[in-house]
Amino acid sequence: MELIHLRILLALKQSGTLSAAADQLHLTQSALSHQMKNLEQRLGVVLWRKQGRLLVLTQAGKYLSDVAESVIATIDSAEQHLALLGAGKTGKLTVGIDCHACYEWFRTILQPYLQAWPELDVEVTSRYRFNSLEAVRHYKLDAVLTADPAFDGALHYQALFDFELVLIVASRHRLAGRGFIEPSDLRQETVLTYPVDRERLDMFRKVLQPAGIEPLKHITVEETDIMLQLAASQRGVCLLPEWLLAEKADRLALASLRFSDLPLTKTMYLATRHEDVTLEYIQGLIGLASNRPARIDVE
Repeated sequence: MELIHLRILLALKQSGTLSAAADQLHLTQSALSHQMKNLEQRLGVVLWRKQGRLLVLTQAGKYLSDVAESVIATIDSAEQHLALLGAGKTGKLTVGIDCHACYEWFRTILQPYLQAWPELDVEVTSRYRFNSLEAVRHYKLDAVLTADPAFDGALHYQALFDFELVLIVASRHRLAGRGFIEPSDLRQETVLTYPVDRERLDMFRKVLQPAGIEPLKHITVEETDIMLQLAASQRGVCLLPEWLLAEKADRLALASLRFSDLPLTKTMYLATRHEDVTLEYIQGLIGLASNRPARIDVE
């Protein structure tokens, strides 16, 4: 199997017709058909079937086109990176954000970092939020900011800073002012979280589920600022990094609470491929992130 076969399959998947795929790849239709017939003969499978004027991928063709999408993304990324290096530019850094609250912190270091590396092409994305570590391994991302590492040896994890999760409530909430609270105190509460599976939410996996507690209601909220405003209006409580309360607590009348005998300290990491750790712009990001206080003003 050659790279051209994967490019042909991907072009067919995207265009649906032989002529459009041939135009996209700057090949004649006969050359394209010849390439794929040879591949089908070698593999012993049928990769597409004609359906009117369209070409429809078979099960084998769909599988191989998915493989092609991943492989070609890796190849294209490598070629782009090498081309930038060959042109004398620093390169490109694509950073994934693995958690909603991470954005609020990362934006405080982004501008200083861009100023420190003016020739670096930087992209920040949450496109791979639920499989970002896998995206780094497959060269779709260069680094991921995450508080949930997978220490399996596949990636390098650089610890940046520690932070604490706290329960955020309105300053007039019935629990406000307590020294410590228990998970059972949330039994009659509406819990506000990001729209993420419960298995990935610290509120459920670290607080409620170990205690066998089900809250009165669970509401998902996409934006951090809206979540804090809902909490301030006593429409729910939320578990968030303590830094998110900076400057916001007084203006929105919010308070933070800690659970008795339930430490909720986490560490923020930058995950990268092992071979990229020594790159100057990766080290620059690590240095800036490590020295930046995990306490911000959320505007």
